[in-house]
Amino acid sequence: MPALLFFDIDGTLITLDESHRMPDSTRDALLQAKANGHKIFINTGRVKTAIDRNLRSFAFDGMVCGCGTYIEYEGKELFHAELPREDCKKYADALHAMKYQTVFEGKDRLYIDGDCGKGGFMEYIYDYFSKNVDQPIGTIEDDSLCYDKFTTSFMPDSDKEAFHKMFDAKFNLIPHGANVIEAVPGVYSKATGIRYVMEYFGAELSDCYAFGDSINDMEMLQYVPHAVGMGNAVPEVLQIVEYQTTDVLQDGIANALKHYGLI
Repeated sequence: MPALLFFDIDGTLITLDESHRMPDSTRDALLQAKANGHKIFINTGRVKTAIDRNLRSFAFDGMVCGCGTYIEYEGKELFHAELPREDCKKYADALHAMKYQTVFEGKDRLYIDGDCGKGGFMEYIYDYFSKNVDQPIGTIEDDSLCYDKFTTSFMPDSDKEAFHKMFDAKFNLIPHGANVIEAVPGVYSKATGIRYVMEYFGAELSDCYAFGDSINDMEMLQYVPHAVGMGNAVPEVLQIVEYQTTDVLQDGIANALKHYGLI
């Protein structure tokens, strides 16, 4: 059985700076792993449309997107869990009333609620993704509003108590820095995405390798026996992985694949 390799994007495949660059050593290592018969998958918190075009066009065998809410193999959709349309509207209106700044993430389109102030998180989201997505970024007033997950930022006057009362039991809330929260429907994660792909191929956990650097990689890194933490990973990741490789810019992916004899 070929190995199934699952890679986070930011800080793992590409740099965290403004260039969002995949090092040449990473590109070459991925292509060599594929040539050796292994399957290479993106496994990301980003929904499909939010993945950089150059990554979408790269020779990945498949993608696990939106923390396990969407899975495809060889360009064919295998799985998609979209929130019910009525819930999408309800959650968007509630977050607006709570004065949260939010990007609602659908497989094919992003929607933002930018009425709660400018600058910071929302400005970054719009500036970065508006240059990358295939469809124009929408708003919560759009009739087409439908999404799989959301990422939100609270403000000084946000109603945090109401937020946690509404979402704690329904979503896995993943912190990113001081005031940003990624919200994924509670039954899905990067780990459930790996399980789906593993079962699709009739593989074993021992065939699975995961590579990551951040808090939202924790579940997949704890799920597989062969977990790799990038040298630039947060301390929480480095405490749980089987192998710590070098930084993304110091041939981290290539070194890890060589360590396991995959290239």
